This record gives sequence, structure tokens and C-alpha cells, in this order.
Amino acid sequence: MRNMTKKYLLYGHGGSYNHGCEALARATIELLRRVTPEYKITLSTHFAAQDVEFNLNVDAFVERNMHGNSNGEVYAPTIEKIMPSDICAIIGGDNYCYPNWQRYAEIHYKALERGATSILWSCSIEPDMIDAEILEVLRTHHLITARENVTYNALVERGLSNVIKVSDIAFTLEPEPVEFSVENFTALNFSPLIMRKNSVVAGAFQSLVDYILSETDMNIALVPHVVMPVDNDYEALSGIKISDEARVVLVSDKLSAGQYKYVISKARFGVFARTHAAIAAYSSIVPTLAIGYSSKAQGIASDLDMSKYVLNIDEISSQQDIINAFLKLTKDEKHIKTKLTEQMPQYIKNAANERVLEFLMCKEKRP
Repeated sequence: MRNMTKKYLLYGHGGSYNHGCEALARATIELLRRVTPEYKITLSTHFAAQDVEFNLNVDAFVERNMHGNSNGEVYAPTIEKIMPSDICAIIGGDNYCYPNWQRYAEIHYKALERGATSILWSCSIEPDMIDAEILEVLRTHHLITARENVTYNALVERGLSNVIKVSDIAFTLEPEPVEFSVENFTALNFSPLIMRKNSVVAGAFQSLVDYILSETDMNIALVPHVVMPVDNDYEALSGIKISDEARVVLVSDKLSAGQYKYVISKARFGVFARTHAAIAAYSSIVPTLAIGYSSKAQGIASDLDMSKYVLNIDEISSQQDIINAFLKLTKDEKHIKTKLTEQMPQYIKNAANERVLEFLMCKEKRP
């Protein structure tokens, strides 16, 4: 047993205008406040002003050095905060799915050098990315909580013993009521990210909107979930052509993750390009079609036995493809709601299961 920990240092957070990042950070902070209320929390963030705007409940923020040339220089302000008694946790979810993952490995190795505990928290990792270099980084974390079975199985198959299978911590996020009076609606989320990955997707989403308005009696809520200047769902959704404006609402780009979850929870169906919009729907028992582009969408859906309601963007080759997947979703509405209702209480509980709580409260370093 080591000395009493006085601080959590959370890093890998890109800012709360990405409301998936906000959901991860907020739910993590709420858990830590509940199980270890005496400890301070410092959040390393790319955009502290965004996190202040959305009232993330931390004791201190630390930002990047925007003038740094190397990873060590850019994240020097964060590294300087690391103390031997700290628990350092990377909370970015899928940060190890992208080519720039080395920036966070830099912080991780500095935490080890200083005698701190290092956790990779509620994560997804693309199995195809796990080469010898990244495997060594993963092996040296004291704890990894893998948020879906694709990641968990990939790590266990590669011999890692420091992995615990959990649900994404954002499943525990509480919805925050906001004024919203639309009824009998499908919530749609569309992102510039998937537009860049597949040029057919924009037309396929437009076709889905046209289909819902012409062939059903449902309304539509267009729900942004990331509103970063360079990756703004609100701008993408604003470009959708609407034939019946009385039945379509473009939801504000100023809401919090909890408020977006409240809106999504009122939907009859959901079609989401952003994983954390889908998580808000799953946890609210909303039949959901996820437009997937990485292991996280397929892995989470597989955990919930919802794989048949994931459409990989590589499978979208015509403007009819999303409509066809949506028709299957609507046909299975009752079955899906029953399945989610049965599974969700335990699935949410597993986001902070007993092994995770034991680690956090006992503060034992793992091999």
C-alpha cells in the first residue's frame, strides 16, 4: 500500500465543445468525487475556457504550451504538475486510436518516472494499431479500463494482464433537463468527420431526412454533439435541405452533454455518427443506428447485442443504404427497447465495477 494520494491528474481531454469528451470528463469527475471526495482533481485540457463554460467540477486546469515544438515541450505544463503521490489518468477515450497517440505516451512515461500511478481510462484501441511500440506503452500502465470487448479482447490476446473490462463511463452521465417540446421524433447526428471519410455519406443522410419527412409521420431533431471550430456538427447539420420545416428542429449548439442526453432521451429512434450521442441514446433506451468508423462503435454495440444496428461507413455506397438500415431499426423497435431495458441497469453499473472502485479506493499500484 502506498501513501495517501492527494491528487488526480486527468489528461487527454480535448475540450468540452466536443461533448463526447465533456461526457467522459464529467462522468469521470463525478465518480472520483463520489468515491474519493477528499482528493483534488487537476484537468489537463486543450481548451480550459470551454471547460469553465460548461462548469467541469475540478480544482485546477492546466493547458498546453502552444509554442512548444516537441510533445515534451507542448505538454510541459502538465508534466510539471505530476507528483509521486498522484494518480494520472488519460481520459480521452479513443486517443490511442489515432496516429498522434505518442503525445499522451510522453505524459504517461513521465508519470512513471516520477513514481505516480498511471491509468488508461475507459478507452478504445484499434487492434490493427497495436504494434510493439504501442504495446509497450500499454503494458506499462498500472491499470487499463477497456470500454468494449473489441479492445479488451485485443489487449488480453496480446498478453496484457493489467486490463479490466468496463462500460464507457459516459453511460453513467445523468441527463440535464432543458426546454424541448418536440414529440414522436428521430434524433439525427451527422458529422464532418464521416463526411471526410466517405463522400457518399452526406447524400445518404440527406436521403434519410427526405424519407422520414415523406414516408413517415415522425418529426426530426438534428442534434450536434461536437462543435469544435474545425469539426463542427452544427455547421454540417445546417447544410441539410429541409422540405417540411415545421417538422424539423436544429438543436442549439450551446447545450451541455447532459442536456443533449436529455434531448436524445426523448427520441423514438436515433441515428448517430458520434459515438457518445449513441451512448446517450443506448443508456436512455432509445433504439439506435450507429454509423461506425472505428472499433468503439462496433465494440459497444456488440456488448449490447446491437451489432446488426451498426452501419460501417465503408458499407455506405449508395444514398439508400442508411434508409435500409433505418428501416430495420424501426421494424425491430419493440424488440430493441425490451433488450436495452433488460441490459442497461447492469451495463451502466459496470462502468464503475467493483474492481475499478477497489483500485481507486485502495490506491494499490498494479504490476
